[in-house]
Amino acid sequence: MGKLVCTVELDKEKGVTVKVENADDQITQTVVMDGTSITITVKGSEETSTYVQKQDSVTITCKDFTVDATGTLTLKSAKASSWTSQDILKLESTKDMTFTSSAKLTQSATQDAKLSSSANVAIEATSKLDMKGMQTSLTASGGDNKVEGVNLKMAGKAQAELAAPMIKVAAQGKLGLESSGMADLKGAMTTVAGSLVKLG
Repeated sequence: MGKLVCTVELDKEKGVTVKVENADDQITQTVVMDGTSITITVKGSEETSTYVQKQDSVTITCKDFTVDATGTLTLKSAKASSWTSQDILKLESTKDMTFTSSAKLTQSATQDAKLSSSANVAIEATSKLDMKGMQTSLTASGGDNKVEGVNLKMAGKAQAELAAPMIKVAAQGKLGLESSGMADLKGAMTTVAGSLVKLG
């Protein structure tokens, strides 16, 4: 790098301007303190970054922005906060990660959404839990698939099917099988037994 050209301008109306020019690398660094704000500008042949500090705000404009803390990093806002990325947004933690809201929590996606874990996943609500979809599938690749409740209701608007190599239906009290239309009971071997059996 060759010699730098450094200038300092003092003006009672414009304030203080400090400029450093690097002709070889085509970079100009400027600091302007005008009494209301401090503006730091680094202008190169391709990109320009600026830092503007006023009494109530700080604005940084640049192509790439990096914060590297070897200790704790804390971001706090007394009012609403917004984080927007016009490209991919990635949040990653090598240890536990927690998302907490003292009010409502809303997560949405205009395309596919996926929640997965290499261990257990627990979804719990102290009140009502709704799960809806145009098509839904609940699959257990190994072990039991359990649906439990104080009252258990299963209904299909068009058709309901229950299929397995072996099916058992048991009731502690009364068991009712009823059809408003035709009812078929078929099997290679069919047994109807009880202390009192009434047919017809």
